[in-house]
Amino acid sequence: MHRNLLLTVSCLLACPVFSCTLLWAEGKWEKADYGPCLSFAMDVSEGKLEDTIRLSDTRNYVFRARVVSLDAARRLNIAYDTELMRVAGAWSGGFLAYDGATKSMGPTPAGKMQFTTTRRPGWSSDGSWEDPRDPREGPLPREFAKYRGVYLHGRRVIMSYTVGDCEVLEMPAAGLVDGTAFFTRNFTLGPSRNDLSVLLAEETGTSEKNGTLRAYVSGNAAGVKLEEKNGLLSVAIPARPGRLSFQVTLARGSGAPPGKKETIDLETLTRGSPGLWNKVLTTSGKRGEDSGAYALDTLTAPDSNPWGSWLRFSAVDFFDDGRAALTTWDGDVWIVSGIDGKLTGLRWRRYATGLQMPLGIRVFKGKVYTVGRDQLTRLHDLNGDGEADYYENFNNDAGLTLQRHEFVMDLHTDSEGNFYYCRSGHYVKSQRGENCCVMKVSPDGSKLEVFARGFRETNGMSLAPDGRMTIGDNEGNGIPQTPIYELKKDGYYGFEPTMTPNGYKWVVDPICWLPHDFDRSAGGQNWVTSDSWGPMKGALLHTSYGHCALYRVLLDEVEGQLQGLVAKFPLRFESGIMRSRFHPRDGQLYLCGLRGYDTNAVRDGGFYRVRYTGRPLHMPTGWKTRPGGVDITFGCDLDAEFSGQVGHWSGQWYDIAKATPRRQKRGKTKLPITAVKVLADKRTVSIDITDFGPATNISFRYRLKAADGTMLRSEMHGTVNRVPRGK
Repeated sequence: MHRNLLLTVSCLLACPVFSCTLLWAEGKWEKADYGPCLSFAMDVSEGKLEDTIRLSDTRNYVFRARVVSLDAARRLNIAYDTELMRVAGAWSGGFLAYDGATKSMGPTPAGKMQFTTTRRPGWSSDGSWEDPRDPREGPLPREFAKYRGVYLHGRRVIMSYTVGDCEVLEMPAAGLVDGTAFFTRNFTLGPSRNDLSVLLAEETGTSEKNGTLRAYVSGNAAGVKLEEKNGLLSVAIPARPGRLSFQVTLARGSGAPPGKKETIDLETLTRGSPGLWNKVLTTSGKRGEDSGAYALDTLTAPDSNPWGSWLRFSAVDFFDDGRAALTTWDGDVWIVSGIDGKLTGLRWRRYATGLQMPLGIRVFKGKVYTVGRDQLTRLHDLNGDGEADYYENFNNDAGLTLQRHEFVMDLHTDSEGNFYYCRSGHYVKSQRGENCCVMKVSPDGSKLEVFARGFRETNGMSLAPDGRMTIGDNEGNGIPQTPIYELKKDGYYGFEPTMTPNGYKWVVDPICWLPHDFDRSAGGQNWVTSDSWGPMKGALLHTSYGHCALYRVLLDEVEGQLQGLVAKFPLRFESGIMRSRFHPRDGQLYLCGLRGYDTNAVRDGGFYRVRYTGRPLHMPTGWKTRPGGVDITFGCDLDAEFSGQVGHWSGQWYDIAKATPRRQKRGKTKLPITAVKVLADKRTVSIDITDFGPATNISFRYRLKAADGTMLRSEMHGTVNRVPRGK
């Protein structure tokens, strides 16, 4: 036994008092109540032990941290590493500090560290504490240990995971006795065929400032013993055929431990409990004017809510009964009911919180799934009270870093139940090659694979009922404009920093490139499947986070290659638009988005409905390339004489430099339009263009007149990849 560690066996259980407030950055974050368990990527080396010799001087990064505040004043806190299944550290005196100017996504401890572990597995079955991962990214191998999720029982947090064949439930607790902080790890373990050890803390020295680290074991602890070797303090647990419940408490100094408490079988706390967010909030939405074919309605959010939740909406989906489920950038899930034509009785209920930047949501077979930086999460309401009690780790197999651009975007399912999402991170140096990819997860969550790669910062995708998929990307770092692609398995999409040593199968030409002043930050796409949304069924829609806009992508297919011409809806959203879904009951389009970096948004978050009014559609509905020009179709009859004049049409075409040298750069040139006429259907304008051929950018600006006298003024941008052969 090391002379600097006093190991004492006694019987105790610290009284658990749990806090629920998130100290994030400043302003709204500081005041928000995000529940008893928060998810971050963070650095636990901040606030390190004073004058203590550490086993390693490297940063104590925790890429998938679960932070639990254990007292009402937020002075006692503990951080779990769900990749390595360790307690990364516990601290006292403050909660979290966050510097948004750094490239670290998450906060750092604001108090003084009481004990830590370095980046090694938190459990062992053979006496070794070596990291078995190769490369050392992502979670431990499943056969070694697997994080299963977290249960909430009131303010209590119960971690669920496996170590080998042993099922583990763990609940942290803490208390102060005469100024000494006592941290308790409560365990309930299932049967195990193997001896196990759990790592408690590590250090090789002590000081008068820190005091001596003491450990106590209590409860049904037959055969359980404390061990210390090479500065590693651990608990040895023998193999056994039955369940085992016990506690381990750590503290510094010579203060007396808290009094004895009854051992808890943590399984009894995993069956649901009364909710924390029981209040239902009501708002009245605002219907837009029915002046055009599509009206913009606003579903007013309860921005002033009892918990200070910052409602920057990041994704939306629907239950079969018409209720909406929305995620927020700051980690919430909200359920909205009362959605009808008038929008006068919207009811908002907070369903979950503390998630790590959830930017995608899918309601699948009645369950809510969210995807964030740390994992794909399946939420369970165990007792049917309208609030999630179990946050299940459906899949967290991907690697993860602290890089601030490593976002995880959008979430879709195909007809077989596979899940798809986008992983960004153009600055991330990943040995696993899983950044800047589209990921596919099997229906049971057991398998993760890269579906396609070569993206920079994707912020959304689409999946049509027939299986056709699209995806957008965002300009910068060799991506000259905003592209929209058809998404194909094993495709490589041109962002050179993501190339693997083995190269790539192909570079996929985009459906279209969109210039900066038209869409500088793409959202996601959506295929119109609703019979109630007017003349657009089957159309491809596109959203813009940067320009706060909704677009229609007019598709033309030549020799198997899609190419698009994009038209903007005459609607102005107050927040950036990222996600859209059609309502299962009313068939209208619902959208949400937020204001963050680089957007024209004027509101932090918004939830909207684009409603078909039945009025004439004064927008383009289709286009076709042909030898010598294009034919563009509108959704209304045109005044043939007025709209068939060459002077009412103009545009440009040019090539742009791409991430691969497949095209030569060509400067902007005025589009050489030589003839324009309205065809016999009264809706199609045929435009003749001299030397018409492929161009990465083509634009049209028009001033037309509908047959009903309405003036049509707008612009379209797109790409010509191929022109049909012929004369």
